[in-house]
Parts: sequence; structure tokens; C-alpha cells
Amino acid sequence: MKPTDPVSLLACAIATQEGFFAGATIPALRNNPGDLDYASQLGATRPQPGSPDPALAVFASLPLGVAALYRQLWLQIAQGQTVRQIVEQWDPGNPTYLVNVLSWTKLPADVPVLSLLPPLVPLNGSAT
Repeated sequence: MKPTDPVSLLACAIATQEGFFAGATIPALRNNPGDLDYASQLGATRPQPGSPDPALAVFASLPLGVAALYRQLWLQIAQGQTVRQIVEQWDPGNPTYLVNVLSWTKLPADVPVLSLLPPLVPLNGSAT
């Protein structure tokens, strides 16, 4: 099932752009769908010395790697960043990255992602 909320759309687009779904890539082998650098994340370690891309984190499990991707996205979203700003931090100077993410997500480039989230509605349907 394809995600519909902006955060999940971004997470999937980033994982796709980083090559996570393309087979035995470094992000897939390291349970790191966001291709995140090691920053002492929960469940992450540094790769073995001499490994390719030595800055990229290795996660003990895929759920920990996915959680790290979402955590990083939420940090940027909470700062009021737009898709353009998020992508620019993920891969500076790569215009193809932004074009792909915008094409896949159909999100606007220059609107804060936080403002794209649906409002919370109480379960009983009434405002408190």
C-alpha cells in the first residue's frame, strides 16, 4: 500500500533515491534506508574499517534504520523545513534528487512540510 501522509511519502522517496530498494546496495545491507551518516543513533554502529562509505551508519535491524530515518525527517520538519530544504541537506547540490522526490511524492517544494500535515481530530469527533 502506498503511503499518503507527507512524512511517509518523503521517507519512501528518500529511501528510493538512496537506492535502498535496488537490491544489495549499501543502504540495504546496512539496514539504513535513509543512507544516514553515523551519529550515535540508537542501534547504530560504525562500519568496519576499510568498508566502502565509512561514514554511513550500520543499523542492527531494519526497524531501527527506519526509525532513524523518520526521526531525522521529523527533526527537520519540526524546524519548519520545506521539501527543498530537507533534500538539500540530504544531498547538497544534487538537483535530480529534488526532481525525483517531488515527482514521486507530488508534494510542493517550498511549503513547510509541517503545514502539509492533516489536523488532529479527536476520536469522538468533538473539539476539546
